[in-house]
Amino acid sequence: MNDLRLDWMNALLRKRGADEASRENLRAFAAEHGIEGDDLDAIEAVGAERFLVYRSLVHNRMRNTIRDFIERAVARLGIRRLKADFADWMEEVAAHSPYLRDVPAEFVAWAAPRWAADDSVPDYLIDLARHELLEYDILNDHRGGESPTGRELALDKPLRFDGAARLMSYAYAVHKMSQDAEDRDIPEQIPTRLLVYRDPSNKVRYLELTPLAHAVLEQLIEHQQPVAEGLRKACAALGEPLDDQRLGTAATLLADLAERGVLLGAEA
Repeated sequence: MNDLRLDWMNALLRKRGADEASRENLRAFAAEHGIEGDDLDAIEAVGAERFLVYRSLVHNRMRNTIRDFIERAVARLGIRRLKADFADWMEEVAAHSPYLRDVPAEFVAWAAPRWAADDSVPDYLIDLARHELLEYDILNDHRGGESPTGRELALDKPLRFDGAARLMSYAYAVHKMSQDAEDRDIPEQIPTRLLVYRDPSNKVRYLELTPLAHAVLEQLIEHQQPVAEGLRKACAALGEPLDDQRLGTAATLLADLAERGVLLGAEA
C-alpha cells in the first residue's frame, strides 16, 4: 500500500466523523486525503460501508480491550464518556504500540490529565484505573521468579529483588475496593503506598508500606542503592534521623520481604 493510501486509511480509522463523511461522499473524503486517479475510482467502487466495517472492528476491539482491562473504572466513568474520550484519543494520538495489550495503558496515560481536570469525573478514578492495569502488568511481566543470589545481605552492596515487584503510590486506598464492577462505594482518601508482587502461586499480592518503608524500597529497588546509602537517603528524604529504631524497622522489612520471596539476596 502506497503512502497516499496509508494516509487515507489513517484518516478513515482515526478522524472523528470520518464515518459520516465517508457515507456522505466517500470519493470526496478520499480525495481530501490525497487519493486520486485509479486509486480513487477503485475506492469508490468498493463503497463506504465495507471500509467502515473495518473502522468499526478496529474501534470496537480497542475500546473493548480498554473496558476489559479497567472494567471497574469504566463502569464508574460510563460507556458514553469512554466512547467520547476514545474518539478524541484516536484522533489526537492513537496507539503507538502494535500490541493490543498495551492499548489500555496508553489510553489511561493520555486520559488521566483530562479526567483530573474534569470535576464530573471522580477524583479516585485515575488511581483505580492505574491499579486495575497493574494486575495485568504484574501477571504478564516476563520478569519475576528469579532464583536467590545466594549472597548474604551486606550494608555496602545493593540488593536484588524479584523482577516483577513494583512500588505504587495512590491518593486513595483503591486496592481495598470491591472487585464487583457494579459496586459504587467510594474508596477512602488516604495516601497509600504499596509493594506489589507476584507470589510463587502466580497470584498478585499487595503489601501496604509505611512512608519509611516505601522510601527505603524506593532507594533499594528503583535506584539500586547499596543498603547503607539507601537507608541514609530514605531517612534524609523524610527528614528523619537514621537511628537504631529505624535500622531495626528496615531490618524487619527486609527479613519479611526475603520470607515472601521478593528479596533475593545481595548483588555480586
